[in-house]
Amino acid sequence: MICDRLKILLDELNISQRQFAMKINLDAGYFSKIMRGKVNPPDRILLLIENVFNVNKDWLENGQGGIFSNQGVSLAKKQVLESIDSLSDEQVNAVSSFIKYLTESSNSEK
Repeated sequence: MICDRLKILLDELNISQRQFAMKINLDAGYFSKIMRGKVNPPDRILLLIENVFNVNKDWLENGQGGIFSNQGVSLAKKQVLESIDSLSDEQVNAVSSFIKYLTESSNSEK
């Protein structure tokens, strides 16, 4: 069932039901009903989950294949980008400098 796979996904993402629902702009109470198997999520919600969390459609809908899609931005990169939103301008500048350092270091090794 989709609710079982959603529980696995929440564990993989290490986030709560409320956090998950917020990220896809869904009412936490409604998402709780989905998680308990009381409501089947409409295609619109499945599509949001697939896109926002880079989830493999076949896995989410049928349990086939890996959890995460190989297309698009990796989950790790997505989590980094989401984390940046909570940083101050000074912290963002520090992260930016560090990324430049890593990039330059990586390019000099080639």
